[in-house]
Amino acid sequence: MARMIPQLSAEQLKAFPSRAEARFYEACCKHLADDVVVIYSANWIYRDAKGRLNEGEADFTILSPQRGVLAVEVKGGGISFDAATGAWHSVDRNGNQNIIKDPFKQSSKERHALLDQISGHASWRQWNGTRLTIGHAVMLPDIGDPTPLLGPDRKREIVGVNADIQNVTQWYDRVMRFWAQANEDTLGAKGVRLIEDILCKSIDVRPILRAAVDDVEQQRIRLTANQAKVFRVIGGRRRAVVSGGAGTGKTVLAVEKAKALANAGLSVLLLCYNRPLADSLSIGLKDETLIQAKSYHQLCDQRIRQAQQKGCDIFKEAVEAYPGAGDQHRFDVQMPYALALSADVLEERFDALVVDEAQDFSDEYWLGVEMLLRDQENGHLYIFIDENQALYPRKAKLPVEAEPFYLTNNCRNTAPIHEIGYCFYQGIPIDPPELIGSEVIWTSQDKVEAQADAVAKRVHQWVHVEGLKPEDVAVLVAKRPKALAYELLAQRAKTAGVEWAFETHGKAKCVLVDTVARFKGLEAQAIVLWVGDEVVDEAHLEIMYVGTTRAKSLLNIVGSQKCVSSLRAEPK
Repeated sequence: MARMIPQLSAEQLKAFPSRAEARFYEACCKHLADDVVVIYSANWIYRDAKGRLNEGEADFTILSPQRGVLAVEVKGGGISFDAATGAWHSVDRNGNQNIIKDPFKQSSKERHALLDQISGHASWRQWNGTRLTIGHAVMLPDIGDPTPLLGPDRKREIVGVNADIQNVTQWYDRVMRFWAQANEDTLGAKGVRLIEDILCKSIDVRPILRAAVDDVEQQRIRLTANQAKVFRVIGGRRRAVVSGGAGTGKTVLAVEKAKALANAGLSVLLLCYNRPLADSLSIGLKDETLIQAKSYHQLCDQRIRQAQQKGCDIFKEAVEAYPGAGDQHRFDVQMPYALALSADVLEERFDALVVDEAQDFSDEYWLGVEMLLRDQENGHLYIFIDENQALYPRKAKLPVEAEPFYLTNNCRNTAPIHEIGYCFYQGIPIDPPELIGSEVIWTSQDKVEAQADAVAKRVHQWVHVEGLKPEDVAVLVAKRPKALAYELLAQRAKTAGVEWAFETHGKAKCVLVDTVARFKGLEAQAIVLWVGDEVVDEAHLEIMYVGTTRAKSLLNIVGSQKCVSSLRAEPK
């Protein structure tokens, strides 16, 4: 009995819209050997010879350790072919004809796309062979005589009919003998496992972005079908852009992609913009010796110091080339130029670059980043982006021109938090999560001291009444001046009954207090978002989008009556 993916019940097979596919599924399950794996409806995205993106899907993909790989297209009902026009039709039991695609061209196309997906995936390097047996076939279980359909590219050996589905093992052996060639290697159990992982592996990843959440929490994130598909597809490409809204798992996928590349023996630089996020990534990946996780300016600073140790003051050269004063000029112009100069001084390069928070990278940033690739033409480059989280006014042309792959499922927030946060979002639709949680709490107080009281009391309620750990809670300040807000909270530590950790991440038994901008890319179980009137007056609504979506389970928004009323009135 073959192992079927997915494993379907008799009731599910009865509900199949295609009885032909259900019959073939049952035949494979019952009669193919125990070491054979049959994948129903494997799908992928690939780029054709003209560079256009296409979606591919094989009705059935059969993997045999001894025989190899077979893509099977199944067509039910009668089939007719008009040699004069090249048109194919399906014929139902009443004799009605419907135009269909050439099933033989479909199965051939599926075979080539399948081979591209397998051979282009980094994991495939683990296979010990050199040449893979891979073929295609068409199964027509409702017809008895295939002779009228045969032709130069439609050999009898690769056509299945009603008699063949009754003897599917003999049919499969015949098809694979047709495709077998000299000097091809046995797929083996390892090859079957690798292809299964490439096409339909169940993806479970442990979140490492715990900024203020106790390490004891072992909840795992199961990626949605959309996210798992994107993860598998980009696995077969050297360059890709992944776009998605807050909570769709971009950073989780970026980390998993970096780990997959490292597992394939590649050196990886995992870059982001935000330093607290970089620190969190670095801690989570401390055992991955082939991965360096850094913020962009952390990388610049490191390369500048390394060049200085070699006697080259590249930052001085950058200042002379682009004179100017102020931190903004230093961060946005001089340090990026120094990073580019470092490529002429330092030998260290990387096989792969994975860039999170790419919306915050400018053209000046990308120049030096790309120069860090060991192979600038064919090196691996993966970009993860959410343009709605662009808190810094920078625009850039991404160095990967391909159409992005989109993540469309929020897997971080509860439904009520998603509903509030995505009021301030513009972009491709993001599906809300299924998790039903507590309603978002709105607290309005006009005096700033009363707002600070409300923040402290909410923290006390969550920690001392409702049992959350201090590390589960974060207070995010979106209010000017920041120093005043911090001072008022410091005065209310006793009211809150906690120790505050001002802009200090990962401090045990403390509640983090930080700004929205610094917390971007991170998350906490419970967030108090303290909002100033300037967010509304100056239309900085992206602050609300980022700030609200940091909360996984609980959210309390605190502000003036004017501010709260305006924000709650935002169109849904």
